[in-house]
Amino acid sequence: MVFRAARALGTWLKQLPDASFYTAVVALGFYTSARVAEQVRAGITSLASGQRLAALALGLTLPQAYRYVLLPMAYRIVLPPLTSEFLNVIKNSAVALTIGLMELTARARSMQEFSFQVFEAFTAATFIYIAINIVVTYAMRRTERRVAVPGYIGMAPPATAE
Repeated sequence: MVFRAARALGTWLKQLPDASFYTAVVALGFYTSARVAEQVRAGITSLASGQRLAALALGLTLPQAYRYVLLPMAYRIVLPPLTSEFLNVIKNSAVALTIGLMELTARARSMQEFSFQVFEAFTAATFIYIAINIVVTYAMRRTERRVAVPGYIGMAPPATAE
């Protein structure tokens, strides 16, 4: 039953007007959601079990313990891997040649056809793609620093010579 539904969904996706775009979006969505779910699960399980027990001992229900105690701390732990995942989505969409790189390449080709300057057009597209990744990296690095738990995440202090 489930296999038939998946096959019907696949057939429907292939019949859409711009099938390669929708197929790439669905594939990247499934791939990214599985990775994000695993990162969130790992962030929650990395917390000390005493935090959950302490929240329950204070009289919080399990959903309240997750909402007010565990998830805020897990969010701070999970944010750096989610930053990497966000950049991976940008890069994977370029690999899929539909979302990121295809738009830049199409614009570069139309620029090249208009001005007959091939090298300049694709150099500009390359710099735009690199600039997008640098801006995202910088913004996420700032966000990571803002939400970091002092002493919990980050580089270990340098070892002292004895």
